[in-house]
Amino acid sequence: MNWQQAIDEVLREARGEFGVAVTHLESGMTAGHQADQLFQMASVFKIPIIATLMRDVEAGKIRLDQRIPLRYEERVPGSGVLQELDSGAELTVKDLAMLMTIVSDNYATDMVINLVGLENIEAHMRELGLESIHLPQTCWQLLNRCVGMEEPSPSPAGFAEYERREETGDYELLFDVAAPTTENNVATPADLNRLLTMVAKKEILSAASCDLILDILRRQQYNSRLPLLLPPGTKVAHKTGTVNGVVNDAGIIYLPEGKGSIAISVLSRKVEEKQEAERTIAKVARAVYDQAMGGM
Repeated sequence: MNWQQAIDEVLREARGEFGVAVTHLESGMTAGHQADQLFQMASVFKIPIIATLMRDVEAGKIRLDQRIPLRYEERVPGSGVLQELDSGAELTVKDLAMLMTIVSDNYATDMVINLVGLENIEAHMRELGLESIHLPQTCWQLLNRCVGMEEPSPSPAGFAEYERREETGDYELLFDVAAPTTENNVATPADLNRLLTMVAKKEILSAASCDLILDILRRQQYNSRLPLLLPPGTKVAHKTGTVNGVVNDAGIIYLPEGKGSIAISVLSRKVEEKQEAERTIAKVARAVYDQAMGGM
């Protein structure tokens, strides 16, 4: 059995639609499933954001140690912890990048987006030759769409209305956030994997910037997907994403015994049961891992 057969075997039993891209960084060997189809990134879009942030840090536009204050009126709901803190607390840009990634903090993410400029993230992806990565929405705007709202920017009233709709389910969906359209935050698994490969091989930015991105990704707190079924102690630098029927994970798996490392992006849609989809992602990662350890 090879990588392709192993992936196909796992996905044959999977419920929902999955897109997979896998690259062995040292040999260049690849495999995939619907790797060139567009999928909603959900919070995996925080990988392109941190790559663009580090570019601006290197250009001297932003400092990692500069402090940004929290403002009550700018809070963003959903995942994360900053929305729970008092207004006025100041965090460094590095803190924001860390929270954005390891606990998928939406407020931290939108603070970083405000620093770099939403349109500049997509422009940066084009400069890197990644044509399929589209980021038209902040976390706030994406979450709004999830509950049938269209508030363009945060406000205390908007925050409260989001929480009411989320809690009661009393809303009508106006948009399908999982639709494979460039009006959503979408990418192909192949392009996400190319971005991860560029960072891991230090082909973009400085080696120090790439190392910082990977170090942050390795501190990920949500490990019920790519790392779940891997042998204990396996290092994985990754970013999860979840929204409506979308369950994603993308990152780098570091193999033992000098076998190298693997960039892997697994995106999905039309998922009915989150834990089942998480396990599918974990099975794909384990199948790829086993083939890499046995065949290289």
